[in-house]
Amino acid sequence: MNTVFMADMSNHRILYFMPGYSIGEMIYNIIIVYLMCTFLLTVYSIIRMYVLQRKCTGIKYGKARLDELQSSGRLRQLPIYTLDEITDNKDLAVVRLTAFMTDSKEKRRYAIVLPGGGYAHCMAVQEGYPVAAKLNEMGYTAFVLEYRTRFHCSAYAPMEDLSRAVKYIESHADDYNVIPGDYALIGFSAGGNLAGVYGSHYHGYEEYGTAKPGALIMGYPWSNMTHWKDHPYWNIWKALIGAWLSERGLIYMFGPFASKEKMDSLSVQNLVEEDYVPTYIFNGGSDVLVPASHHAEVLVDALEENGINHSYRKYFGLPHGIGLAVGTKAENWIYEAIKFWEENVEE
Repeated sequence: MNTVFMADMSNHRILYFMPGYSIGEMIYNIIIVYLMCTFLLTVYSIIRMYVLQRKCTGIKYGKARLDELQSSGRLRQLPIYTLDEITDNKDLAVVRLTAFMTDSKEKRRYAIVLPGGGYAHCMAVQEGYPVAAKLNEMGYTAFVLEYRTRFHCSAYAPMEDLSRAVKYIESHADDYNVIPGDYALIGFSAGGNLAGVYGSHYHGYEEYGTAKPGALIMGYPWSNMTHWKDHPYWNIWKALIGAWLSERGLIYMFGPFASKEKMDSLSVQNLVEEDYVPTYIFNGGSDVLVPASHHAEVLVDALEENGINHSYRKYFGLPHGIGLAVGTKAENWIYEAIKFWEENVEE
């Protein structure tokens, strides 16, 4: 029921209309406004993310470098599994290693770039080739690993692919003019998860019998598989996005019913011990898909608790998936990261 008040002020009549809302109606309206505002904010953030990604990942730069190396005979793209292995397991056919080789006679350590994609796909064009091109320009032989994803994936398949890549590179070190051991793993988003797991004893370098990485370099790593359960969100849409991403990746990795033990086995902060690999991490402060507070910073806390040498940079206003971050305030991250790697493996 509505109430109308009338007042007489200096011969002017003013009407005050006060809707008679119940408390339930008020709460309902507040919830609707909250959902609409947070939805619009989330949509804006995602659109902005895709716009910035197109500008700053350096796709054209990576392709140009790839074409240049191909024309000079310094690019190799090859499967890392044998024909017999692929015949027995056709999922292995999607695994590919791309080598950006230098023309220097000086041997240097090598890096493996691991693109992201939530274990649903591999963003080699956006986060693989441009980063490898920059490393190659800096004088390093860099490898981009396109590992098993989506329906080709299975439990710890990307880790197996990475171990195979390391074994292949190290057994052909002279062919690629690289120094075995102390290599860098450079992973983005889910690729950061892959690097983080591989830097541990569990489903990592030790289990697969390869050399230990010299450094892990992670860009906006998707490192905490249960973050959307463990941490409250003020924006429910971000929580739903986090749940969708986590469940999607876990389904491709473990099937529809992943146990807590399996989830924890991919949560990098649970795998950090006193001998964990030195780690460099960077991320954007406006990351909607993999919020720093629920991923990178949780991992940083674990690194600090275990006394692991690490470096962490958070860039205000930048979103997820920025790769090389060309033209942004984060574009020097790769120089800082390589310096961190070299300082931690100096003899």
